[in-house]
Amino acid sequence: MKKDCKIVQDLLPAYIDNVLSEETKLYVEEHLKSCDECKKVYDEMNFDIQKEAVKNTEIIQTIKKYKRKIIALKTFLIIVILAIIITIISIIGFRFYVVKNALIKNINYDVSGNFRIEEYDESIERDDIHTTTYYGVDKMKKVRGEEVLEYWESSQHYYINNENKTYYILDEDINENNDIYIPILVVDGMEKLIKDNKISNIEILKFILNKDVTIQEEGFRTKEYYVIKNMLNGERIYFDKDTFWADKVETRTSFGTKEYRVLTNSVSWYDVTKPDLTNYTLINN
Repeated sequence: MKKDCKIVQDLLPAYIDNVLSEETKLYVEEHLKSCDECKKVYDEMNFDIQKEAVKNTEIIQTIKKYKRKIIALKTFLIIVILAIIITIISIIGFRFYVVKNALIKNINYDVSGNFRIEEYDESIERDDIHTTTYYGVDKMKKVRGEEVLEYWESSQHYYINNENKTYYILDEDINENNDIYIPILVVDGMEKLIKDNKISNIEILKFILNKDVTIQEEGFRTKEYYVIKNMLNGERIYFDKDTFWADKVETRTSFGTKEYRVLTNSVSWYDVTKPDLTNYTLINN
């Protein structure tokens, strides 16, 4: 091999990479024009380099393609996870909203207000004789059919036994009457949400995360309700969607179904008048 050919072939990689000085570059080009052997070496070397470049390009494109897929997959997973988190937060928020507002409306309802609670041993359609508790201003009267069972006026609570024609009186403040809470405390666990007439947000959170409690929207007759249900025993509370007042409650006992209906602005003065106990005997406790 001629000395010039050896020099040129040593310079070919740098020539192909275009890193030679102009003078050296011209020297190599002039030699390639006149030397077929070096031209052949150059063509083969250039072909291999181009082939390697194409291969490297394909590898890079493949890597980029997989990177795009990984990014897309990560983005999809993030979106799915965010959607799940948002859904869970929305469900918890909805349940918390319903329970909190239901408690605020019902436990703070003025006992001296005008409403009544009707209690049925079965559904309203199958039980004509039922117990009704009337609430007026500092008065309460509970009747079943035509018989008065209890009467409350200010601080005097009358317990009446119609079978024996007797009654006794206890000094109890009507404002401490827990019967008002029947509609909202019937579902197991709800009594824990109230501490000294204050609503516990932590207890509400525990309550709504209970897997045995469902809270859903449901229609009944002409109204729309938020319904809280205990899945274990079937107890239900129906809260009016507009007012959050507990209009209807269903409980399950060993004797069957018990149902409560709460009706506001439905008590007249006559409903809470003192019963005639002339023929009854007062028992001293």
